[in-house]
Amino acid sequence: MPLSPLSRPNLAHIVRTRLSEAILSGELEPGQHVPEPELASRLGVSRAPVREALLELERHGLVTFDSRGRTHVVQLTLEDMEEIYSLRLALEPLAAGLTAERGTTQDFETLAANIAATEQATSLAEVTRLDAAFHDLIMRASGHRRAAHFWEGLRYQVEAWLGLMQRRHQAVFQSTQAETVKAHKRLLKVLRSGDAAAAEEEMKKHIVSWRRWLALEADAAARSDRKPTL
Repeated sequence: MPLSPLSRPNLAHIVRTRLSEAILSGELEPGQHVPEPELASRLGVSRAPVREALLELERHGLVTFDSRGRTHVVQLTLEDMEEIYSLRLALEPLAAGLTAERGTTQDFETLAANIAATEQATSLAEVTRLDAAFHDLIMRASGHRRAAHFWEGLRYQVEAWLGLMQRRHQAVFQSTQAETVKAHKRLLKVLRSGDAAAAEEEMKKHIVSWRRWLALEADAAARSDRKPTL
C-alpha cells in the first residue's frame, strides 16, 4: 500500500499500521533509513504520531534506532531468522493441538474464509498477510492466553519472516500462493478432525517445510564469505 497523506483520527495507530504494511510488503526495504521528517511529510501528519508509531514498531522488532537516534527498517540476520523459526516451532504446534481440541465451528469457518481469501489474493504481499493472519487465528482459537501473549510480541516478526521466505520461494518456483493454500487446507482438515496429536504434527511439518530456505541462505553466505542477512 503506497504511503500517502492521512486524514483520520488516532493517527499514531494509523501511522503504525501504514508503516508496518510498507515494511512487511517490502515497500520500505530491510536496512533502509526512514527519517521521521520524510515519513511525516509523505503521510501528511506531524512528527509526533510518526515518532510514537516508530517506538511501537521498535518494540515489535520491525525498526531499530542507531546510536544517533536514526531509524532503520530492521534487517533480519540468519540468527534472527533461526530464533523466529525456533519460537514458531515451540508455540504453533501447541496451539494447533489445542485448537483441534477446543476449536468451535465458527473458528473453523473463519479459518476456511481466510483460505478462500488467500486463494483469491492478487499479490504475494496479500498472501503473506493472510498467511500470518491464518496463524493468528489458530493461536487465538487455542485458548492458551500465555502462548497468545508471547505470540503477540512475535507476530510482526513472524510476518516479516514469512514475507522473506515467500519472496524467496516465489522467485524460484512461482507457486507460493497455491502451495500456501494447499498447506492451509491440509492443516484445517486435521484441525477439524479433533485429533490434537495429529494437528501438532501437521503444524510442525508445515513450519519445518521452510527450514531448507534458511539452510540455503547459510550455505550461500558461507560460500561468499558475507554476513548472512535475508
